[in-house]
Amino acid sequence: MKKIKLSPYKIFVISLAGITVLIGLIYLFVFYNRPLDQPLELPANTETALSTTSSPASAENSPEGGITQTPTVEPVCGGPPTMNILVSGVASNTYLYGLADAIRIARVDFQAKKVTVLALPRDLWVEIPGLESRGIHAGKLNQAYFYGTEGMGYYSGSGYGSGLLAETLLNDYGFRADHYLAVNLYSFRRIIDTLGGIDVYLSQPVYKKVNEQPKLFLSAGSHHLTGKEAEMLSRHRITIGDFGRINNQTVVLRAVAAKLLSPSGVVAIPSLVDQLISNVQTDLSPAEISQLVCLAGMLDYQEDLTFVTLPEDLMTEQMVFDPVRSLNTSALVGDSERIRELMDDYSQGIWP
Repeated sequence: MKKIKLSPYKIFVISLAGITVLIGLIYLFVFYNRPLDQPLELPANTETALSTTSSPASAENSPEGGITQTPTVEPVCGGPPTMNILVSGVASNTYLYGLADAIRIARVDFQAKKVTVLALPRDLWVEIPGLESRGIHAGKLNQAYFYGTEGMGYYSGSGYGSGLLAETLLNDYGFRADHYLAVNLYSFRRIIDTLGGIDVYLSQPVYKKVNEQPKLFLSAGSHHLTGKEAEMLSRHRITIGDFGRINNQTVVLRAVAAKLLSPSGVVAIPSLVDQLISNVQTDLSPAEISQLVCLAGMLDYQEDLTFVTLPEDLMTEQMVFDPVRSLNTSALVGDSERIRELMDDYSQGIWP
């Protein structure tokens, strides 16, 4: 066989091309697995923190009286067994300041191929850790996010408002979030409009406040909503209170899920991923976003996607003194121990 002789120049070009490809692959691997923003760094495990990282094999009694091990189901899409994502809807067009007016925890189960989304009332009165030097000891749950925002300059931990909100949940209820994702109003509208709007059905009319009086915004029935209209539906609570608004937000989230898993929604996924990377605040990496997109393609949004909230009877509306603002404010005072138990069950996939 005749040997092919390469000139020194060709050898140099081929070597340079090989090195360039290798550097490109290394660069892609490093940044593909790097969080898009500050990683969530919660305090180390304590006796109050919950384990949410795995679903171990379970032991069962065999007919002979021995113990058999039920094998663990392999997670799909290269994901972990479970992933808890703290999701905040920020009542601002930026992330510099803003209250978290929608707070959800998404428990993503890569083994059972299910997602459960737990809503937490924004008015829940909680102890807020780490800000004692600022004279802040407690506040509403949505204030925990606000005090942690970069513009306030109070919080020295990671993850901005989401970081302090996650620390608050860990401190008060022992719940450990794995990741965070904050969506401001601008991003929320863009996501809905990128999907081409959403279709919702309202069981009762929705009102907005005009000159301190309720005015009909959307009648009961079916509607196609733009991003701006979906924002208004998600934020108004006139005549329905905080739990009514949570229900309306769930209507919106269900509609987003239905649209996302439709043929037109699948086509929009690349644009939505761009929205996540460019316009939301999250410590998810491109690799983890890819895992979530992969799982989304396997879900039946009616069967595999569940929305729940804390039972209303665990909380009572009371007037509480807020020393930061020097006024009495209406807040939801909850049964902390019972909420902690439910959050424990939720993290383990037991409740609901």
